[in-house]
Amino acid sequence: MNLVLDLGNTYGKIAVCDHKKVVEAATYEKITSREISYFHIRYSGLKGAIISSVVNYSREIIDYLNMLYETCIELNHSTPIPLENKYNTPDTLGYDRIAAAVGAYTICPGKNVLVIDAGTAITYDIVTSRGEFLGGNISQGVDIRFKSLNKYTNRLPHLERPEELPPLVGSTTREAIQSGIVNGLLFEMDGFIGALSKLYPKLQVVLTGGDAKYFVGKLKNSIFVDPNLNLIGLNRILEHNAQREI
Repeated sequence: MNLVLDLGNTYGKIAVCDHKKVVEAATYEKITSREISYFHIRYSGLKGAIISSVVNYSREIIDYLNMLYETCIELNHSTPIPLENKYNTPDTLGYDRIAAAVGAYTICPGKNVLVIDAGTAITYDIVTSRGEFLGGNISQGVDIRFKSLNKYTNRLPHLERPEELPPLVGSTTREAIQSGIVNGLLFEMDGFIGALSKLYPKLQVVLTGGDAKYFVGKLKNSIFVDPNLNLIGLNRILEHNAQREI
């Protein structure tokens, strides 16, 4: 088993992973050595650790991990991964996209996979059945769309996302905004799924991210949801590098 840290824009996760299985995971607004120590004491058989972050973090964390584990990886653009990275600008590729892609191929080996990561931003990435990461698309997340519509217009109010699917034709300004954003995003997702399914036979679609649960019951296409996809991917990257050291 390994310790996995995934630090995102809004919150961070710590998880104990055993290959494809997330044994335990917790979410924190801020991660320090105290949170790491809790998992280290609770799981005495941990072999290594990996940390991935899209934000800056304290060196205290990596120093503490290096003290605890012989194998400790800070994911960066030069870290070997168990995929062939065919992205033209790998130095600009987000670590969260790398982790999600590896996670998707770990649970769907030998298949064409579309990874949709719905969070602050929404990313759509393709991994081929040959284990090639091709890249994809980046779009605004649902909350950013609500905020930006209010910020860049004079009279449109800032609204929260509706829990229920709004009507396709809004009969009030509130409904029109909610429908335009939520239904627009659903059309976007279903549109990408439909178009990419024609290019990549038997395409498997995996949805993850903080907003995965919000969209899963609203999409028309058949998809697989795994909120722990990034954690599984990070653990697989750690295993891949540990094997290379043997």
